[in-house]
Amino acid sequence: MLCCSDYQKEAQGPVLVNVTILLVVGIYFAVSLGIGFWVARKESNVADDYFLAGRKLPWYAVALSMTGSNIGTEHFIGMVGTAYAVGLAPATFEWGNFLPYSILCWIFLPYFFRKKLYTVPEFLERRYSPGTRGVFAGLTMLHMVVGVLAPALYAGGRIVYEMALQQQASSFNWGFMGCVLIISGVTAAYCIYGGLLSVVWTDVLQVGVLVVGGLMLVIVGAGNAGGIKSVIDTNLAADATRFSLIQSASHPVSPWPGVATFWLTLSLWYVGTNQFYIQRCLGAKSEWDAKMGVIGCAFIKFFLPFIIVFPGLVAFAMFGPGLKEDSVYIKMVNELLPPFGRGVLLAALIAAIMSTVSSVLNSASTIWSMDVHKRLLHPEASEAELVRVGRWSTLLIIVIGTALAPLLLWWKGGIFIYIQDMAAFFAPPITVIFLAAFLWPRAHGRAATFTLVFGIMSGIVLKVTAERYGSEGIAQLKPLLNRAAVNWAICLAALIIATFGIRRSKDESYDPDAIWNLRWARLPENERPRNRGLRNLMFWWIVMISVSAALFVFFR
Repeated sequence: MLCCSDYQKEAQGPVLVNVTILLVVGIYFAVSLGIGFWVARKESNVADDYFLAGRKLPWYAVALSMTGSNIGTEHFIGMVGTAYAVGLAPATFEWGNFLPYSILCWIFLPYFFRKKLYTVPEFLERRYSPGTRGVFAGLTMLHMVVGVLAPALYAGGRIVYEMALQQQASSFNWGFMGCVLIISGVTAAYCIYGGLLSVVWTDVLQVGVLVVGGLMLVIVGAGNAGGIKSVIDTNLAADATRFSLIQSASHPVSPWPGVATFWLTLSLWYVGTNQFYIQRCLGAKSEWDAKMGVIGCAFIKFFLPFIIVFPGLVAFAMFGPGLKEDSVYIKMVNELLPPFGRGVLLAALIAAIMSTVSSVLNSASTIWSMDVHKRLLHPEASEAELVRVGRWSTLLIIVIGTALAPLLLWWKGGIFIYIQDMAAFFAPPITVIFLAAFLWPRAHGRAATFTLVFGIMSGIVLKVTAERYGSEGIAQLKPLLNRAAVNWAICLAALIIATFGIRRSKDESYDPDAIWNLRWARLPENERPRNRGLRNLMFWWIVMISVSAALFVFFR
């Protein structure tokens, strides 16, 4: 029987835990806001400063910010859970990006940077037509708000609610909504104030928090499981293929047809055509910095699986099979770490969310300001007006995303699947028209616009078909990567047929520089003296390719 003092000590335990966690998270929020406002304190009211950080970002800021915008809650919750279920296979998404990074670095980026573009849709007008630019801009904003922003805010609110307040968010309540509002409010504050400059330098902080938090869990977890060798042995004893990156054709995560082609679909779309990824490169202070930032990001991605995939293998060694995938990461955090450690991990998860949210806000507001307001509504808009429109559109976008976030409480398929499926609808047609834009002069605007719309519709049809008939002879359509590969082939056929079958618009013309040739791969004359010795881009690119190939050979 407990005496009064014993009861009081027991009752105070969870409260003290919550206070410690909330204190760590509160400090993180305060530091993020401080950095976001401080770095932009001297920014002038011009479009270059607000949307592209004054085009003065060094390569390491580009690399770290690209990494931060790439990592979301789905990586920690989703990829750790998937690794727990199937093994090392999710690392394919990080280690297999060397071809898309190469295409971005040597083919896409030189044109984007030298033409001083603000947005990726702007390129499509120069290469195809104003109509293609408009459709792509609309689809990009739709995907960023519905497919990235809303699920990021939902996941963030849910994590804070369940980890810090220790409540289960099974249905809508104002406690959960308050957590969503805190994340959206803090992130929007520095985005609205400082634009891309605030976003980039808070990303640098957030990547640091992510690395510290991720390594903390891996080290503690591996020690609890008996060491790294014990983790590896336990996973291999359960299934020898758990340390293989390439699996059977019907594997749910890493089917070999999908792995062989995903660089053409999801990976190239995300790396090479995604506004909230590319925008950091457009803000670099030189083409060398932009390209080195891309290569630096690729090197960071080699390290990421050790903090977003390996914990799943550790969890399997600790708990054995049978856990629900989405619960694995939170279970590890709650069982392995003291209150301060949990606070750091929660801050790391929030950092991943805020980095994604800030990237979407800045990029979507840039597209609205440049591709809609300046192009369609007010072509004579001043620099100050564009910045003002950017700030107001950022506010409107975060309001829409915040309003949509709680609707995902009723989504039963899992947030990781939701995000990936949304990406799979958009990626194939977009990558097809971009590759054709640079490599096939005959492709034209009407064919590209048709391919965009048709490709999304065919992706939806493939998804429905796979869900309905996936167990009746076409099981290989169910894996996401396989479905994306099939749709990519369909989109390529659609573009070819439309190019020859639909007449080019009479007034359509394109910038001949958009058709790639070898001179675009070289740095401008004035930057070549920097590109020597250990600063040589080609040297680091070869190292990147070699490391990636070695990883796939070793874990084949």
